[in-house]
Amino acid sequence: MSKFGVCLGLLWLGACGGSKAPADAPKTVDDAVGAAGESGAKPNAREVSEKPSAKPEQASAKPVDDSPKATRSAQDLLTAPDVVFMFSFNASDIKQTAESKCTASSSNDPKKMNQCMAKARTGLEVDGYRFKQTGGKWYWLTLRTQGKILRTLHKFEVDFSPETAGSVVLKPKGKDLGSAPGLTPSSVTFSVPNAYQIVVNDPKLGALVYEAKIGSATD
Repeated sequence: MSKFGVCLGLLWLGACGGSKAPADAPKTVDDAVGAAGESGAKPNAREVSEKPSAKPEQASAKPVDDSPKATRSAQDLLTAPDVVFMFSFNASDIKQTAESKCTASSSNDPKKMNQCMAKARTGLEVDGYRFKQTGGKWYWLTLRTQGKILRTLHKFEVDFSPETAGSVVLKPKGKDLGSAPGLTPSSVTFSVPNAYQIVVNDPKLGALVYEAKIGSATD
């Protein structure tokens, strides 16, 4: 809540005797009004107008999102050359879920808490995504870290649907050409909140955030 400081002073000085010395001029509108109430005199208009208008402090400001905003289309950001999008545990909803579960199971034991959180970080199959064009066709690669190499688990040819504001829908087609082939999903929506992140909303895990990295080696 904003705090307002209110300064009310009466700076009126009186003189006694036959001749009266002039009183000090009121310095604020509150001084003038207070003095007028005591003497019956009206405050000078100039004195009233010279008081700066009081401005209340602003209410607590909302957190400012200072991340760089996307200036290109969602598809252009996803398909930027030599870019791999790596999973960010700290920026994803899964971190908060893991903290709640690990706090309950660790019984305030720091070692158990750290082990539980480390397990949650590595519990997902997917470490990153890449979008690559080959022979005029676009492919969506699902990646897993293996030493210093990102192994391609799943690889689907995809079509890009018309974009909405800040997101694009991929429609995989054909067989999974990765090293661990699975079923072909019908469609996947990628949100692009800023110039370096993409987000996939998982029905069970919530928002999964991936951050752009350049120069990561893939097989």
